[in-house]
Amino acid sequence: MIIIVALYFILTLSIGILVSRREKNLVDDYFLAGRKLPWYAVSLSMTGSNIGTEHFIGMVGTAYVFGLAPATFEWGNFIPYSILLWIFLPYFFRKKLYTIPEFLERRYTPSTRAVFAGLSLLHMVFAVLTPALYAGGRILYDMTPSQPLVSFNWIYMGCVLIISIITAAYCIYGGLSSVVWTDVLQVTVLVVGGLVVVIFGLDKAGGLSQVIQQNLAADPGRFSLIQEISHPVSPWTGVATFWLTLSLWYVGTNQFYIQRCLGAKSEWDAKMGVIGCAGLKFFLPAIIVFPGLIAFVMFGPGLAEDAVYIKMINELLPPFGRGILLAALIAAIMSTVSSVLNSASTIWAIDVHKRLIHQKAGETELVRVGRWSTLFIIVIGTLMAPVLLFWKGGIFIYIQDMAAFFAPPIAVIFLAAFLWPGAHGKAATFTLIFGIVVGIGLKILAVSAGENGISRLQPLLNRAAITWVLCLFVLVCLSLFLPRHSRDRFDADIIWNPEWARLPKPEQGKNRGLRNLMFWWIVIISGSIALFIAFG
Repeated sequence: MIIIVALYFILTLSIGILVSRREKNLVDDYFLAGRKLPWYAVSLSMTGSNIGTEHFIGMVGTAYVFGLAPATFEWGNFIPYSILLWIFLPYFFRKKLYTIPEFLERRYTPSTRAVFAGLSLLHMVFAVLTPALYAGGRILYDMTPSQPLVSFNWIYMGCVLIISIITAAYCIYGGLSSVVWTDVLQVTVLVVGGLVVVIFGLDKAGGLSQVIQQNLAADPGRFSLIQEISHPVSPWTGVATFWLTLSLWYVGTNQFYIQRCLGAKSEWDAKMGVIGCAGLKFFLPAIIVFPGLIAFVMFGPGLAEDAVYIKMINELLPPFGRGILLAALIAAIMSTVSSVLNSASTIWAIDVHKRLIHQKAGETELVRVGRWSTLFIIVIGTLMAPVLLFWKGGIFIYIQDMAAFFAPPIAVIFLAAFLWPGAHGKAATFTLIFGIVVGIGLKILAVSAGENGISRLQPLLNRAAITWVLCLFVLVCLSLFLPRHSRDRFDADIIWNPEWARLPKPEQGKNRGLRNLMFWWIVIISGSIALFIAFG
């Protein structure tokens, strides 16, 4: 088992170094893979950066407790993907942006860009990188003959360091090229490994019909995506609005998600990459949610959420199979870690160093800054990972809770940026800060009285919806009544019009037959609606 995982580490590191050996020491090459990624690499890399700690460790555990409800986060994304595909992405791609904060300066002000860049770095390091390393350390630790992990120890810290060092090595050396092509390998491994667990689990649990019957017997709601208003994961109010909050923020404005699109070799490849990623989301719940339902039948209630998937692996599979599955889990985590490292270093180099520290920095200097910032960021994440050993809830809820603080104000100012010319920089910058404060305040209200806290504020999707509405109100009011700064000007073509949805004329020849983007998008939307009708 350990040999298989070690071989996987060696293979990943080798691919990460080999694919980037011909890259030049240029900004486009290092941060955007030379802008030459094909659509399938964009698609698989986006999927790899999305599937991580909160899925195989967190989401499976949440499904074990609550049933099918977490699948909402995968099947309910078709509206935000539509917004990215037809409204946001054409501008991002055609203007050859390096970072998403860069867009906010073009639309609003340098202050808006700076605040958003800072918030993005904080979120990526503390809400994505740290829990990914924490979970990766747990997985490797469970392979050792040590005592159960109940508190910090140096063996666990060593496990975190192994993942940190190997992932940072190819990220620092190769930039986005290394990240994307190792993602292709990692997504393949984790999908195959995830299916193996499902197949063995179904056999152990007595078959698909037995899993369905026993979950329904325990609670008919375990197979429903939409729940009562106070449900912790999938309240109907949150399901109806989360596409405007967490989902739109993650899909449409997240640097470590969209950076692959910016590195595509054409707009068609960027958009087809998004469609491919959205299509893969149809199948992800089969390997990141359904195992939780199987585990409920196998073990009954009472397990700690974050321990469910590892227990399934250890009890279902022989050593060789466990090695493959653990490699798959590590693949998911390394993909998330590498994505965060590359994107965070891009923001630091382009939005912080070049804008605020050395405006005349050349390409070689920016690449060097990117490499050093990658090292600095991985050190912070590594030191912070053991802190989550003291977190009492499941890691899926931790990650989503953190997202609920950041997502609503960001989603509001981006929608306004493209759809409302009246929104201006002063209002947008204040709305960003206001939204974070309100989100934290609602969380405090929700838990202020322990289990007797305000029940309808307990679900993070409800809090996110309330914050989104308040942020929209504040943005509109400030934009209307607060005078616009004299330097707050933007190009008219930022405001969306239907022409932006069309491919540039030189690429329209690709958009025919089975390569037609709209055809595949209609398939995606139809399938998503069908799933919500079937399990709503």
